[in-house]
Formats: sequence, structure tokens, C-alpha cells
Amino acid sequence: MAEFSRICGGDSSIRPHSSGVTGCIPVNHSNVCYQWTINNFFEILHSRKMKLELESHSFSVLGYPNVVFKMCMLLHAESPGGNSYWGLFLKASSASSKEELNINIPHMFKLTSPTRDKVFWNSSSLEGVFYSEKLTQFQCGIESRITLKTIKETLFSTGALNVICETMHKGNGERFMGQNNKNDELKTKISHYERYLNRLSTMYASQYASDFKIIFCGKKGFSKIYKVHKSIFMAHSLYFRSLLTDTNTTRSKCNSVAIGEEVGFPAVEMMIEYFYKAKIPSDASHEDIKELLHLANAYEINDLKLLCEGMLNH
Repeated sequence: MAEFSRICGGDSSIRPHSSGVTGCIPVNHSNVCYQWTINNFFEILHSRKMKLELESHSFSVLGYPNVVFKMCMLLHAESPGGNSYWGLFLKASSASSKEELNINIPHMFKLTSPTRDKVFWNSSSLEGVFYSEKLTQFQCGIESRITLKTIKETLFSTGALNVICETMHKGNGERFMGQNNKNDELKTKISHYERYLNRLSTMYASQYASDFKIIFCGKKGFSKIYKVHKSIFMAHSLYFRSLLTDTNTTRSKCNSVAIGEEVGFPAVEMMIEYFYKAKIPSDASHEDIKELLHLANAYEINDLKLLCEGMLNH
């Protein structure tokens, strides 16, 4: 069995920015940036442990009262002689009870120089991002994969591992809006609407109280079941509202709807994401948007229809 060790504290801590080593740094008007510098990372790499876990000290994020966050890094050794990599993820817990929480907070990681003027890697451009199941049903999140080669290149250039976590709030257009967590006056600029959407997306991700299913039957036998909520679908779609409130008891009591091969998997994903997040990816292909428009017409999702038409005509 692989040996397991937790390393926390020492150089892996959050200190005031004035120390010149690490700190809590608000960046421009939008992102709140947290810097975690690990000066002894060379020693950690050569500790000969098959598996290592590192944690930063906890920090708070504006808009998430009574919640603390930590950056966590895990060394995954696939086999004694195989490829290894580091997984980086954000962990949330209750500030009062220390119980771990499942919170969907937009964020991005970077490996930079200590002065942040050089970026060696960032999670937004990494292809090896996957969902990782933790120990309990509430501990699910996205883990970013970093190769040992990238880690070593960073260390040889800077002598330390400098991890940046940018927490973000979605603003208008494609620009992220965030706040300085040291300025209480800026807290009012985070709208209730954004918090409401965050709770909705968390509800969908956790499948809490789901009472309806969307069954996608794709090409070549591919299929996927989405556990969703009737009330959310009825709020957005005239089709689902009519279906689920029909006086015909057989129709109104149906618990699933199947979507066939007329559209691809990305379009179905985007439709459901729109229901819970009120947005669609800006980098979606023209063909995917056309298929999403087909779904918006078929299921009478008028707001989504206007959004798709605007993107296609842009």
C-alpha cells in the first residue's frame, strides 16, 4: 500500500503580502487572488513518499460568509515505476464546525514566479482536468492535473513553488467581476442574483432533491441521465410547464423526458447549464449553438432562443 503523509504549515502558509513571500492579494476590480508559496518543495519532492498531501492555511472569500477555503495538492503515483502527477483543488469547509462543504465557486489556479510576473502554467488552458470523487458524497470537485515536468521547470526557474488561486464572480459579458475582501463597501456590489445562481448550480451538482430526469440517447449507443428539478425546468420552459401541469394525470406525473439523436451531447449539456447558471460557454462552436437553438425552439425556452440567435448573428 502506498505510504501517505500530510504536510501542512511551515513555509506552506498564508502570510501578509508585506512579507514579500505570500499573502492575500486583491487584483484589479474583479479577481481576488490568493498566493501560496512553498519554499521547501524540492525537499518534499525528494522525500521518497509514494503519496503526499499538502494544504495551505485557510482563507476567506467575499460573498461566502462563514466559509473558509484551502488550496490542496496531492501527489498521485500511478505505480512505483509509472507516471506521477500533482492534483490541485480547492476545498471548502464551515468556519464554525469545520465540516467540509460542496460549494461551486468559480476559480482558476496558476503556477507563477513569486512576484507573479511570469506564469508557468494555468488550469484554464490545461486539458487534463477531471472530476475527482473524495471520501464522502459532499466532497466532489474539480482537480487540476499538473505534471512533474511542469513542477520541476517552475522550481528550477524560481527555487520555490508559487501557487495562485483566483476566485471569481461572473460579471457582464465575458469579464469576471470580483471584489477586494478587505473593503466592506464593495460587498454590496455582489448581487443577490449571483448568489442565487450559485446556490442553484450547487443544487444541480449535488443532485439534492432531484425529482426529474433528462435522458439523452445519442449516436452509437451513447446515453446519459441528468437528474434535475421539475420546478427549475418549468420556470424556464413553456413546454415543461405545460407537460408537468397538464390535467391529464398520466402526462403530469411523468418523471423523465428523452432527447434523441437530433442534437449532440454538447447542446444538451448547455441547455441544462443554462437552466441552472443562466449562461452558455462563450467558446461554444457555431454548430453547437445551432443545435442548442433547436432545443430552445423544441422546448419553448424563449430567453435561450434569443440568446442563441444573438450569438449566431454576432
